[in-house]
Amino acid sequence: MLHIIKHPQQLKLVRRYFQAHDSLLLVENAVYLTNPNSPYFTDLQTIKSVYALREDLSARGWLEMCSGSIEQVTMNDFVEMTVNEDKSISWS
Repeated sequence: MLHIIKHPQQLKLVRRYFQAHDSLLLVENAVYLTNPNSPYFTDLQTIKSVYALREDLSARGWLEMCSGSIEQVTMNDFVEMTVNEDKSISWS
């Protein structure tokens, strides 16, 4: 399953339902979680597949602040991810 998080505070809720084979995509304000100084960053490190939408990182001036351990994806990649996953859920 692809979990799409829009706001940083949703990460704790998502973690309750997250399975080992799931993926996590950070969009909108959730991209602020990608900085190693974020209080939630250690939670991201326990997840195998974490992605951040490059367009949202760029819009917030956060491209340089994003950890190298987080894979940046484009909008086209985002569309492809939703097509390739059996299910996706958006956490607002």
